[in-house]
Amino acid sequence: MTRLHKRILPALAWVVGIALCPPTTHTLAQEKYPSRPIEMVIAFPAGGFADVTGRIFAEELSKVLNAPIAPINKGGATGSLAATAMLGSPKDGYSMLVNTLGGMVLAPVTLKDVKYDTNKDFYPVAFITSAPDGLTVGAESPYKTLHDLIDAAKKNPSKLSYATAGTGVGGHFNSLILSQVTSIKIKHVPYKGGGEYVPALLGGHLDFVIGTAIATLPQESAGKLRTLALMGGNKMKELPTVPTTVELGIKGDYMDSWAGAFVTAGTPKPVIDTLTSAAEKVIKSKEFGARIEKTGGVVKYISPAEFRSIIERDKNTALEIAKKEGLLQALK
Repeated sequence: MTRLHKRILPALAWVVGIALCPPTTHTLAQEKYPSRPIEMVIAFPAGGFADVTGRIFAEELSKVLNAPIAPINKGGATGSLAATAMLGSPKDGYSMLVNTLGGMVLAPVTLKDVKYDTNKDFYPVAFITSAPDGLTVGAESPYKTLHDLIDAAKKNPSKLSYATAGTGVGGHFNSLILSQVTSIKIKHVPYKGGGEYVPALLGGHLDFVIGTAIATLPQESAGKLRTLALMGGNKMKELPTVPTTVELGIKGDYMDSWAGAFVTAGTPKPVIDTLTSAAEKVIKSKEFGARIEKTGGVVKYISPAEFRSIIERDKNTALEIAKKEGLLQALK
């Protein structure tokens, strides 16, 4: 081996070694975010409230970030399955979660095996939309009003079947409140989301469903479903003639559903700042607002700090209502 070879070979070995070594934390920290596709896990099946609004948000956020965002549905356990799985993902901003009131507030309150604390284990990137739950029947249903349905349920205890997006979601929570304030007994059939229970309702396998009207609105617009009432006091722009339970004199502390986007706690601050800034632009844009309003949702920009306050408020409300109405025992 010549003296030149003895000098070149070690140098080549050093260059190859640098090329093969994984990037250091410092190198990664210098990487521009986002520099690769982002995965957006939607905690419910296709076709429901979280899916419809989450996909619109993903499309608009992708434009602002100039990066591909791939929505992936991972339904189950009232949205808690996806949330629990998300905790094991890298804290780098390349995995986001779209979940709802049910998955982020009610599941930790009512389901035994849910261990996460939303405000401790996640960071809220965006409050996407909110919407009241609706009580919806098939177009050919004999029940023309909510009072018709309540009267039938009283005459036939435990005979009428209804679906929600899962045990412990907002729709189930609201259905139990309705049952208690009207003294009716109805049979709950939990599904994984609106994308699954809407076909069941259309097929005549259920008497009615309770869930965000966003999930049922397309079929209602097609004349195949009818919403008898909205739970609570908030009207919907897309269903102006549908009465609320407040207007019908049916009391109850009903809760509106919401959908939001989250990353796991511990995600680097520069990444969070990029995401929250982009999300703010999306939520405040006319295009996003118009797209969400067409689904029946309400759009209002809410800062991450305000969103945390809403989560804490809803959690306290859920605990109070659950204790007052005996829902903890009903759900456990």
